[in-house]
Amino acid sequence: MNNTNSEELKWGNKNELLWIGIAVIIAGFIAKIPQFQGIREDLFYQRNVSFIFCPLLIIYFNWKNDQSFSKLIFPVIVFIFSAIYINKLPNDPSSNAIQLSYFHLPIMIWVLLGFTYMGSSISGFKKGINYLRFTADLLVMSVIILLSGFLFMAMTMGLFKLIGIDTVYIVQNYILVWGLPSIPIIASYVVTNNPQIVNKISPIIAKLFTPMVTLMLFLFLFGIIVTGKNPSKDREFLFVFNGLLIGVMALIIFSLSEMTKKEKQVFQLYTLLILSALTILINGVALYAIISRLIEFGLSANRIAVIGADIVIFIHLLLLTRKLFLLNKSSATIAEVEETAGQYLPIYFIWTALVVFLLPLIFDFK
Repeated sequence: MNNTNSEELKWGNKNELLWIGIAVIIAGFIAKIPQFQGIREDLFYQRNVSFIFCPLLIIYFNWKNDQSFSKLIFPVIVFIFSAIYINKLPNDPSSNAIQLSYFHLPIMIWVLLGFTYMGSSISGFKKGINYLRFTADLLVMSVIILLSGFLFMAMTMGLFKLIGIDTVYIVQNYILVWGLPSIPIIASYVVTNNPQIVNKISPIIAKLFTPMVTLMLFLFLFGIIVTGKNPSKDREFLFVFNGLLIGVMALIIFSLSEMTKKEKQVFQLYTLLILSALTILINGVALYAIISRLIEFGLSANRIAVIGADIVIFIHLLLLTRKLFLLNKSSATIAEVEETAGQYLPIYFIWTALVVFLLPLIFDFK
């Protein structure tokens, strides 16, 4: 991928601009399928949000990396099978297994996109930290484009309203439907060709929020001890608990990806070590809570999904914390820390695939 420190905004070549334009149009037509076919919009987007723009990004990165079209065989097979399977699932909002399948499918597709981004090989995930950096930068750029787009739409609607023209229908049925799917495509294009744009924002986010979240987790653990709160007795508390774990894990990866861009930074390294250790403790509490609920209430789709995710994250945290500790002792290199962060991505793919495809079958779509 192109990596430059130039302040000048780069737009790529004409062929790349043409492809991005075509991809935006195709994504818009896919997003309009419910209106064309009279399908329930909420159900369509819940099932197919990953298929609106991710296949286009996979083709884009395949071309950007100058890979042969044969490298697209595996992603295309996964996409076709996933699309058929997810849309053949019964429409049952009360089925936890099916809802979990909907939730985990975008995560699985996200890792699949990384497969193409890193060069369409499992060994490429040793440099998976580059994909994690891209993901963080993509999120930042997508938020910037989203906020800018909403500001532009608000100004446009307000100005036309002054002259008696109502643009609400056009905005809702065309601009939003075409605009929202185009955001990750345009953001990917901008970040890929201009990494220097968000490289100045990402370090600030990482350095600012990592110490804050570390302090928050310490106070959170202290609060659990003081209040005597037992998460195993409160289902809602347990779900929030696991959502927190995912968020903190993402922040650790985000901070790690920024730290490893430069030479070892002592304060940031110690902060990450403390944050990792606190998160391991929290993960231990979550595992204890969900195991207690398994013993008390038995197996369910939700409990299996939660404990599986906890175990996957827990192992990844242990591996990362060990490497960070060795890095602090100068017994490991930054490259080894990066490999530990990136090469674990296929494990997330395997786990999410099991939830997407097997969990509904195991629980008979209930």
